[in-house]
Amino acid sequence: MDENVVEVESAVVKTFDGEALEVHGGAYLTPEGVLRTTAELSRLRARVIDQDQLPSLLPIVACTAGLAGLVLGYWLGRRR
Repeated sequence: MDENVVEVESAVVKTFDGEALEVHGGAYLTPEGVLRTTAELSRLRARVIDQDQLPSLLPIVACTAGLAGLVLGYWLGRRR
């Protein structure tokens, strides 16, 4: 397991408001773990956004190739 993650069976967590919360199960991320996880999530989200833009070009390219093939076939067929 990662050194920035601590598995928790049960604990009492004190908030900045002074409230004590009892927790059962879960995980604690160190501040370094939170920063690293946030950076990784940001990188993955940016990658997904980049991949979402690629499929939008696919129909345009396919239609253009299809029309070019149709025009070329018609032109070659008319010559004979």
